[in-house]
Amino acid sequence: MTFVLAALLVVLTAAALAAGCGAASSAGSDQTASPASTTASSPAPSSSVAAVSPAASTAASPSATPSATPSATPAPEPPLEKPTKKDPLRIYFGGDSLSGMPGIMLAQLTQKNRLAKVKADYVESSRLTYGEPVDWPARLKQQMSAGHYDVGIFMIGANDSGMPMIAGGESVMYPKKAWLKEYERRAKQIATIMLRAGAKRVYWVGMPIMPSGSESKKMRDLNELFENVAAGSPDIAYVDSYDLLSTKSGDLKASLRSGDGVHYTDDGAMAVAKAVWQEIKTDWGGRSAE
Repeated sequence: MTFVLAALLVVLTAAALAAGCGAASSAGSDQTASPASTTASSPAPSSSVAAVSPAASTAASPSATPSATPSATPAPEPPLEKPTKKDPLRIYFGGDSLSGMPGIMLAQLTQKNRLAKVKADYVESSRLTYGEPVDWPARLKQQMSAGHYDVGIFMIGANDSGMPMIAGGESVMYPKKAWLKEYERRAKQIATIMLRAGAKRVYWVGMPIMPSGSESKKMRDLNELFENVAAGSPDIAYVDSYDLLSTKSGDLKASLRSGDGVHYTDDGAMAVAKAVWQEIKTDWGGRSAE
């Protein structure tokens, strides 16, 4: 009997052990699920979170403020006040003989509309390199003071390139750098005298093309100096006459020049006068030369 009980106890113990191992094996199989199934079963983010872009977050932020609309920049005042028949522009036009006819033509041109009164003050064979036949700085101070001009115009240079000047304590000739530097200084002095005397605007008219290539080269060199003077001040404008009186191929336009090839015909002088008048009109907001 005792033997039978002992045998039964052994059988029950073995059965219990077998059942425990089976349960452990079943639990282990659940923990080894593939990574793919773990990822697939992850809860998807809510649609409200996914729809918010960084730009939308910034826009929705309480700290974001709308940018201020920049105020419009006021248009700059024109250099000249628009003249009227009751209050015309007072214009001074000085220089050597090449300035004479354009000055006279400008006076005729503006007589039609009575918007300007022009004084043509030219001196033949005058120059900036030498004080004879006229000392231009001294003459200009006297003329500007007497006339109370609104506008100053100047054109000179045809008689200068062959003349020496004292620069740095010595006599120098064109085209030495010292000569060019001194000539530019003297041109700037002329423009400054007109501005300090009350002119609101100065127009420097460049030299025209000449009959010979060598003389034309001299005029281009002087024009470069005049352009430098104009570029150095917002109150000085450079007016070209070189291209104006040249053909498309770069030659002298003979129909606009007199028999010597240097001075102008009436048409040539009027062309220069109209170019200057156009610049003046542009500076008060006018459209085209009349």
